[in-house]
Amino acid sequence: MLEYLGTRADEDGKKHDIEVFTSSGLSVETREQRRSLLEEWQEDFRESFQNTNFIEVDVELSGDPGRNELHDALNAVFGSKPFVYARAGSTVKVYTYTDMKAAALAKALQKVDHESGRRGVLQRADDGITARLTDAGVEGKAEIKAAVSTTRGGQYFLQKFIRANAGIIKSDGDELTAGQRADKAAQALYASWKADFKTVEPRNVYHVVFSARAGTDARTLLRAAENVLAEKIPDHKWAIAHHPETGHVHVHAMILARSESGRQLHFSKADLYDWRAAFAEKAREKGIAMVATSRMDFAASRPFNMRQAGAYERAKQDTRYSVSPTIAQRVEAKRQAVFEVETVAAYGAGISRGWQVTATITREAMPGSQAEAGAAAFSAAVAELAAAKRSALGSPLPSSGEGTPLSPSANKVDTLTDLTNHIREIVSMELSPLELRRKIADVNKAFDRIDGSLSKKEDRQELAGIREEMNGLLNERLNDVRVQAAIGGTGATDTVRDEGRSLREKDQQAKTQDRANEQNPRQPDKQAAAGSAAGKAAQQADRVERQNRDTQRSLDDDRER
Repeated sequence: MLEYLGTRADEDGKKHDIEVFTSSGLSVETREQRRSLLEEWQEDFRESFQNTNFIEVDVELSGDPGRNELHDALNAVFGSKPFVYARAGSTVKVYTYTDMKAAALAKALQKVDHESGRRGVLQRADDGITARLTDAGVEGKAEIKAAVSTTRGGQYFLQKFIRANAGIIKSDGDELTAGQRADKAAQALYASWKADFKTVEPRNVYHVVFSARAGTDARTLLRAAENVLAEKIPDHKWAIAHHPETGHVHVHAMILARSESGRQLHFSKADLYDWRAAFAEKAREKGIAMVATSRMDFAASRPFNMRQAGAYERAKQDTRYSVSPTIAQRVEAKRQAVFEVETVAAYGAGISRGWQVTATITREAMPGSQAEAGAAAFSAAVAELAAAKRSALGSPLPSSGEGTPLSPSANKVDTLTDLTNHIREIVSMELSPLELRRKIADVNKAFDRIDGSLSKKEDRQELAGIREEMNGLLNERLNDVRVQAAIGGTGATDTVRDEGRSLREKDQQAKTQDRANEQNPRQPDKQAAAGSAAGKAAQQADRVERQNRDTQRSLDDDRER
């Protein structure tokens, strides 16, 4: 990527170096300088890691499938993932490695204890397993009972599964040898699973393109893009370069995903829209006529990706290849700049108002600009076309005087933008752990309301990703607040803070007491028997019990995180 930023081909096809600017104000012009910059960045790269997500599933069978039928069905449900299972009557318990996000499932499982029913990501996961089981020819209902996303937690719950169930069968069809110690059996089984664990390559850099129409001054556009990066990600490293070989003017930015403070950068659709608006604003400040627009503003047809375009081209040249009529229609419509009649008919009034706002912005930024007149004329044309298309399609006119609102997707973006801004305000507030947990609960209730208003699966999946990102940000802040409270950090003290601190102190005192009881000389039973064989056995049993209790506390903390 850095070589792509810093080298371009001339008219003869020979590559030559071009200037790359960095966030530190340096100019990088040679291959050696780019290599040195990359070595500096790599110090902040995250190493690849293994996906260690595990779930425990209970399946209540509706029928009575045979052993081979059930075994084949479970392999079909969980694919090539390793698992173990045990059957007791009509109940089948399964412990399996998975590609699902176990951390999100664990959070959802915690909420089941406090809320009615299973819903959201947990319900979708249950339904997915149930549907795959039905497709495999076995009727039953699946419910996820536990989820863990750490190596130590995965080993612990596997050991617990082996200890709690009899007649365990592995995914390869072999039975687990009876009579083994549960910890040894779990250790050997986990080691045999490691070859199937998926290696995850974390995102270390982002590639962002800032573009404008042909004729725009490249240096001015470069400064506008730099101002956006400095404002949006002040603690991230980045490099930026102008590429002059195409008709439109554009600059490429390479952004280090990990900030200097260790925070990971994520982009949602709402974030991208926010960046587009900020870029347009910085460009206008530099005298460039630019307004952030979307596909909805032009009633444009849906975009296609490179994979779909490649498949479409292969299908035209070779009859052995084929694509669905939907993909073919999407590619052709986008290439021919076809607008969606239904979109204009349904949302034309809202689109027209949006272009009126565009005209106003352009007029204020560049008085007398042709862009302002063009935006106003486009607004009138969209309104006229919307009325005609609505009449042709037989759609009723809007009941309100202001016309039909923008699409649900546009409204969703606005709602999420407001919610994201609210979350950022929460992160900056001085709150006690209890207050912050209440704020997090309110945020998740808001996400639940948005999720309930969505009908499309892809919209729900998109929202789930945004929700996970926002919860990660809030929980990170909660951990910081807990640490500050534990070490007596600064901040206003109130009843809630005192209550939270009191609970923490009681918990710490309980843990300390657990360790002190064994050496307490005022416990006559233990002291009297300390030198005897029975006393030593009792002490050993106490130590084992305490270790198990500490392990369970630690695992509960991991599961909560």
